[in-house]
Formats: sequence, structure tokens, C-alpha cells
Amino acid sequence: MTGRRTRAALAVAAVGAMLTLAACGGSTSDDTADGGKNGGETRTVRDTMNGDISGVPVKPKRVVALWRTGSELADLGVKPVAALEGEFLKGEMDAGTYAKYEDIPTVGTFQGVDVEKVIKAKPDLIVGMDHGNIGIDYDELEDIAPTVILKIAEPPDVWKNYPQLADVVGKSTGFERDNAALSKKLAAIERRHGKRLRGAKAVHLSTDGGKNWISTKKSLAWERLDAAGFGYMDRYTKRPARYVEELASENIPDLNGADVLFYAVDLHGKKEPDVDKLLRSESFKRLPAVKAGNVFPLTSATIYTFAAANQQVTELTTAAQRYTSEGTSS
Repeated sequence: MTGRRTRAALAVAAVGAMLTLAACGGSTSDDTADGGKNGGETRTVRDTMNGDISGVPVKPKRVVALWRTGSELADLGVKPVAALEGEFLKGEMDAGTYAKYEDIPTVGTFQGVDVEKVIKAKPDLIVGMDHGNIGIDYDELEDIAPTVILKIAEPPDVWKNYPQLADVVGKSTGFERDNAALSKKLAAIERRHGKRLRGAKAVHLSTDGGKNWISTKKSLAWERLDAAGFGYMDRYTKRPARYVEELASENIPDLNGADVLFYAVDLHGKKEPDVDKLLRSESFKRLPAVKAGNVFPLTSATIYTFAAANQQVTELTTAAQRYTSEGTSS
């Protein structure tokens, strides 16, 4: 056992002793239950980032949400007992859902967690995702409760992990149905408008860290656009290195060949300030697609929920109906 694991184990023991004393003082069984050791049915989850994890509750009741799991858990109706900062964002949820999740206690960030806060939450399961660069010591957490970390290579893999996350938290009931319905809606757009759209060269834009980004074929944005029948600029579909490619401000004229432009918004249709700045720039306004009126919002493809996906269907339907090839490269 490493030194850090020893610290975590000692902390668990200390809290356990305090809970025992509290029980002697008349606390209820709910107050003294040891998360992850309630005698319920368990199983082993295999091939996770941290190996095969045994002792995972079949029906977990006290989940701690680590990186990239918050919005999906909310979409599944699972309310964690604690989470990392930024896992439940107002811009990624409807008002009613956000009101239920905004006060969830936080236990740290993707750079590291406060072990004592995790212990205080008394989890019976800890879940997260990781691409190999997250600064969390999972060995420490495994001393507290079964810790299932799903592997991702790129952010779009978060969506691919949705059914596995649902299964891990005992909610694997509706993904196939909902995903099939989503695919059917996107296919309907292509069926109605595909002949006109497939030749249109689309581009999806977003901003992050003060930089402009274009989604590539590795992105979830591209997947949704493609499923709806839109074409895409060739440059961003041929062996892209990542799911996005940076677009320097001085290179905005490179988008002269685009027929239709999509920009990222949150679940409420709100643009990031840097997106608004991009759209108001003179170089952007001079693009043929902009002059033709072929600029449309698209809910961020890094909101990994069916609420966001279904909103994208509505936005793509509107874009397909309003798109015109006049004045563009088509």
C-alpha cells in the first residue's frame, strides 16, 4: 500500500470510529451505514481504466461523480451524493433539472480530490472517466468505495460511454430506445433534405480557452451533422488528428469554401462571449456563407445528454429548411 493509500485508509478508519461513537449516541442506521458495505448484491465491472473492479453494487445508492459523468448522471435521473466542481452546469441543464443538482457537495476538481470530503459523502460507488491525464489518485479512492473509471481517448467517447455508465449505476434501461429514436429523427432530416444538403460543405465552430476551434470528423458535432444529411468541408474530414482543429483569427478567410456555418450554444441557446466575438468579427462577416444567411446555432456537442441531442435535432431541422445555396460555393 502506498503512503497516500495509507493516509486514505487511516482516514476511513477514523471516520468509521466516529460513526461508531455516533451510533452509540442514538444515531439512526441510515446515519451510520458504511457506504459500499451495506450487504447488497455486488458484481465485478471489467476492463475499466483501473482494471477489473469487484464489489460494485448492482443498485448503488450513494454515487460520487468524477470527471465527465455529471450531466449524463443527471440525464439518467441519478443524483450523486458528491461530485467534482463543474460537473453540473447551468448551461447544460434545463432549469428544473439544474435546481435539483446545483447544491450537490463538491469534493475537488479534475486536478485532484479531497479524500476526507469523499469519505464524508459515504459513497457506495465512485464513477468517472479519464483519458490518462487527469490528476486524481484513484488508489486513494478505492480504499473508500469501488471506483469505476471508464476509458476515453477523446471527448466524443463520453457519449459512447453513456450506456456503460448507465449500466454501472444500475440504470441501463432506456439508452438503446432513446438512441434509436434520436437516429430516426436525424435520418428523417436527411430523408427530407439530403439531396440538397449533402453537397453543402458545413463547418461547426466553437471556442474554448480564448481560441477558435473547428469540429472534425472525430467530433460528435460532425456525427450529428452527417446523420442529418449535411456535407462537410473536406479539410476537416480527412485523417484529423483530434476532434477539433484550432482556427487562428487570421485564418478565418480559410472558411470561404464553407456553404453553411454552425456555432456552438448552450442548452438555453446562449453563446459563449468568445463565440459572439467571432461572429461579430469583420473577417467572419465577409464569409460567403454569412452573406448568404447560412449561419445557424447548434447546441454544444460536448453536452452529453439526450436533452441536448434532441435540441440539436430541432436546430438541424431549422437549418435544413432555411439553408440556401445562393451565393455560396455549392
